[in-house]
Amino acid sequence: MDKQRIFLIDTDTGSDDAVAIIMALKCNDVKVEAITTVAGNVTIEQANKNALISCEVAGTYMPPVYAGMDRPLLRKLIHSYETHGEDGMGNMDLAEPAHQLSEGHGIDIIIDMARKYDGELEIVALGPLTNIAMAVLKAPDIAKKIKKLYIMGTSGFAPGNVSPVAEFNIWADPEACDVVLKSGIDQVYVGWDMCCGDAMLEPEDIAYLDKETECSHFCIRCNKCLMELNEGRFGHPCLDMADPVAMAVALWPDLIIEAPHAYTYVETHSEQTLGQVVCDWTNTLGKEPNATMCKKLDNPRMKKLMMEHML
Repeated sequence: MDKQRIFLIDTDTGSDDAVAIIMALKCNDVKVEAITTVAGNVTIEQANKNALISCEVAGTYMPPVYAGMDRPLLRKLIHSYETHGEDGMGNMDLAEPAHQLSEGHGIDIIIDMARKYDGELEIVALGPLTNIAMAVLKAPDIAKKIKKLYIMGTSGFAPGNVSPVAEFNIWADPEACDVVLKSGIDQVYVGWDMCCGDAMLEPEDIAYLDKETECSHFCIRCNKCLMELNEGRFGHPCLDMADPVAMAVALWPDLIIEAPHAYTYVETHSEQTLGQVVCDWTNTLGKEPNATMCKKLDNPRMKKLMMEHML
């Protein structure tokens, strides 16, 4: 058997984060060594609870979960209750998890693991980049020790989901994204555009998953609020699985068909374009590339793998 890849998942555990965590824990090719939480979709306390519950639902193994930053670097904390529910999990009113948080701060765990698994650690960031930015600011040496950072964030090459140009994770803490983009970490962005169109779970996919197993039912049920939101947004109850798509790219990088490596920057000042991430993929500015932005994925294979790892 090939050596398992080493993952750390950084999450603001909303409903689609939960599905992404379950996918990773069900994939035999990787070992999730730790989960760190960050405020974003919900409060840090709720993110902690949801992360623990997600691991328990997966039913495989229990990685340690550590609490991270409870607010953005500079800005007021804003949640995404309209998308994921007041509890981040479709208002399921879930019982308390059987497991507890592990001792230690998420920022220090990221630093320690980057040094421990020098050149092997892959991080999947599913929420605002606050923890990653703080870790780099505290220990700049880890930037070259992280093998790869996969980020669910940006609007990609299309409109955003919280403004005409911005996506929630980046918009919630654009200064953190700025730090990460300037850090030297080898980073891959999976924008919201990669989660729409034929990447979505359609009614027939949802109906199948809802009844197939207890785990897949949980994956659908916790996304009830997102389905309701999407019925108004797209005209039918579909699911744009943002974090699961990013996790799929991290788990199976060969899903990427086109992804320019280019100079990329984030807007941190303008109110109208706050959080917009610009990928200069035509090299207009002539600056050194610092990030990879997914532009086209193998969506049929991706959906098949995603659904298989929700069962």
